[in-house]
Amino acid sequence: MRRLLLVLFLAAGSGLADYLITDPDSLLSNGADYLVIAHDSFADAAYPLCRLRDSLGLEVRMAEVGLIYSTFDSGPRPDRIKSFLKQAFDHWQPRPSYVLLVGDACRDSTRGDFVPSKLFPKFSYFYYGGITSHACDNWYSQLEGDDSIPDVVIGRLPVNSAAKAESVVAKIVHYETTADTGTWTRTVIKSTSSDFARYATDLETTFFRPAGESVYAVLESDGSSAYLREKSRNGINQGAVLTSATTHGMQPPSWVGSFLKVMFSYQDVDSLVNYDRLTIALGCG
Repeated sequence: MRRLLLVLFLAAGSGLADYLITDPDSLLSNGADYLVIAHDSFADAAYPLCRLRDSLGLEVRMAEVGLIYSTFDSGPRPDRIKSFLKQAFDHWQPRPSYVLLVGDACRDSTRGDFVPSKLFPKFSYFYYGGITSHACDNWYSQLEGDDSIPDVVIGRLPVNSAAKAESVVAKIVHYETTADTGTWTRTVIKSTSSDFARYATDLETTFFRPAGESVYAVLESDGSSAYLREKSRNGINQGAVLTSATTHGMQPPSWVGSFLKVMFSYQDVDSLVNYDRLTIALGCG
């Protein structure tokens, strides 16, 4: 058994070595279409996703934040990551077109700030305390010129443990490699507050219906908060390729109607059992 485990470990390690950058010079001069920036604890978990992207013809590299911080050792941690991305964009051949951050971000660096995000001031309504701050990963993608237009496609897996990283990566790989032609792949959930109903109708008539999608509607006028939350959970659990939320947002994180009826809450997430019928959530409001 020990010999078998050792062989498996070496096989996995050698596979990861195909993508993982391990020395500072390789951060400065390299090449990748698809660049993964991972917290050191999550690099192993990201390997299956690197292998999948490689199989699609993309050149893949992964860098751990620990090596980035020690190589680009000036300024706050987000600035060091940005310096690395700027180096890769300006000097790598090929230079990255896609960047994936693997690790959660948190305002308080003592509570799981695995791959930090840049914080910017923003205006907030008086009942939220006025001026506050927000995180913005788009800042990482602004690598050329003085504009705010992204120069690379950037995404994040906001995970805070190796187990969660493995779970999310497994879901992505399964989703992209398993053909599923169930009715859920042609279903759209439309969640709409009363004051945004006209915009939601425009989305439905212009995009959803002409594409042949079946629309599962969750309308603020349908009933109480409890009813709306249940209906939202049922729709997601049944499966939908897209969830379009034309609603308001509120703290703690929720989709709410114009009369502050809660239509879906962060507390509902743990009761979802849609498994591999993953929905893309699009917020507009």
